[in-house]
Amino acid sequence: MSIWDNHVLPHDELEQLGPGLWQVTGSLDKNPLPRNMQIWRAPSGGLLIHSAICLDEAGMAKVDALGPVQWIVVPCPMHRTDALPYRKRYPDAQLLCPVAAKTKVEEVVSVDGDCESVLPTLGITVLDPKGIKPFELHLLLPLEDGTKALMVTDTLFNLGHNPPGGFGGWMLKLMGSVKPLGMTRIGRWLLLEDRALWREHLEQLAETENLHLLCMAHGAFVQGDVRAALLEAARQ
Repeated sequence: MSIWDNHVLPHDELEQLGPGLWQVTGSLDKNPLPRNMQIWRAPSGGLLIHSAICLDEAGMAKVDALGPVQWIVVPCPMHRTDALPYRKRYPDAQLLCPVAAKTKVEEVVSVDGDCESVLPTLGITVLDPKGIKPFELHLLLPLEDGTKALMVTDTLFNLGHNPPGGFGGWMLKLMGSVKPLGMTRIGRWLLLEDRALWREHLEQLAETENLHLLCMAHGAFVQGDVRAALLEAARQ
């Protein structure tokens, strides 16, 4: 069995969120928390993989049909699980991570560059979230219809509409991870440094022109009135 096969866990079908943006929701081993991988198609036609998830061969065939994988983004140390299999499957792709995550990510896979330097050359706006410890970046991606998508990782969860079931789901709810869009209790403990600055950051994001989609690593995406959703999260 290959390293890729060892990393394939149950997952949903590839879902198109907007023009040039797709998502797959997968699972974790012995953990009820769902996780999302996003795929963005750059104006050049190349694909950017954000928070990689190993899919079965049918799923990967659908990914490859969208275009060539040219960038693999490991958004934070906690989302490096499938980075090495992707590195081996797409050896010509650039593997990127935030500067703050490089030391931890390189414990499992070699890194070609940092998000802060490379992603702006693709037309992506890279934002360093205010009020949290150095951990992840927030990305504003231009879509093919002129709108924008905001991509975050673990600073926002959105599991309130479709919570995981069973004992594991009950434990996640007990820990404060199953709730409407916002930072979880664990997130506030591990990541939050300044509530006022974090609130200000969310309020500024809410005013982004043509923002139509909000994606995150855990939970449902928000489509349409992203402004109202971010302002509600800021009020928490």
